[in-house]
Amino acid sequence: MAGADLPSFHGIIGRSAPMQALFREMEDFASSTLPVLIRGASGTGKELVAGAIQRLSGRRARGFQIINCADLTPELLRSELFGHERGAFTGAVGKKEGLLTRVDGGTVFLDEIGELSPRAQTMLLRFLQAGEGLAVGATRGTRVDVRVIAATHRDLEAAVEEGSFREDFYYRLWGAVLEVPALRARREDIPLLVEHFRVRCNREDQLAVDGFTRQALAVLEADPWPGNVRELERVVHRAMAVRRRGVVQPEDVRLPSLRRSPAAAAGVEVSGTAAALSRYAAAALQLAGAGGGVRRGELMAHCGISREAARRTLASLVGRRLLRRLGSGRGAWYVLQTPDGTVDEPDEHASLIAARRGGSLPAAPMPTRGPR
Repeated sequence: MAGADLPSFHGIIGRSAPMQALFREMEDFASSTLPVLIRGASGTGKELVAGAIQRLSGRRARGFQIINCADLTPELLRSELFGHERGAFTGAVGKKEGLLTRVDGGTVFLDEIGELSPRAQTMLLRFLQAGEGLAVGATRGTRVDVRVIAATHRDLEAAVEEGSFREDFYYRLWGAVLEVPALRARREDIPLLVEHFRVRCNREDQLAVDGFTRQALAVLEADPWPGNVRELERVVHRAMAVRRRGVVQPEDVRLPSLRRSPAAAAGVEVSGTAAALSRYAAAALQLAGAGGGVRRGELMAHCGISREAARRTLASLVGRRLLRRLGSGRGAWYVLQTPDGTVDEPDEHASLIAARRGGSLPAAPMPTRGPR
């Protein structure tokens, strides 16, 4: 599927049920005057959602201001949002217009709203209640008409309970609440996102990558993606930079090393058995790609798993026509399978199997790379 033909909603890629539900809610609330609170883990695309809502609204021609609340100390908030008068403080050599007054009639996106200190929350609450802000050094407030969209990855209800987030501020933000699904909840969108990133990386980095093998995609689809779409984009970009041209193989795919135990990456809550099998399957495909094939014992040693877990993992990949089994018993050799049911470079695989049975194994073939 060409990049231009990918299913998208105002620049957001996705055709999974969770994303289609999100798109419908975005349309429903775009023309409303309600404030919007976008919730979701880091890397899910909350800023893209905010931008799409602004473009769908009647305020689309009146400006869109993004403000990262994590950068706003109480001392900076008033000056940055509402501006200051000349001479209001040392260094204020001229009058400065605030970020909110700059987009009067438009939309303001308050990203990372959960990072505001209680004092900063109090200052912003006054604006949300009255629609009026007071510039530093001014004696009269200025009315500002903006649609407020806020976003956070934090559990605001828990923050209210512990006292770090004001309850009245929470209710001022609470209006149209949108939940952006984690990537693990929309796995069927991963091939679409990979294709989107492939087209873009080819263009921006002048690469000639034609696609990803089924096995490479299977590795990507198996991961829990604690960093969500942002992490997937980086992994795809790296794999393409390594391959440069042709088709990305499973051995080209490297995941960030900053991962916790195999069962849980950054708080991912999934079935232990399902998560384990997915990780073992990804490892099996990468081992098979890097070494021309993989045996059950190698997978056991690499993942530290039982013979039964390795057997189930390899059988699952054979059933999905991602690997093909050559031989029988403990010496069976599992190799990558092409869509037509053949294996890559059968003569090479045959020599590898023969070497195995003879007790010696040549060094694993290096993956083919394009010119650098």
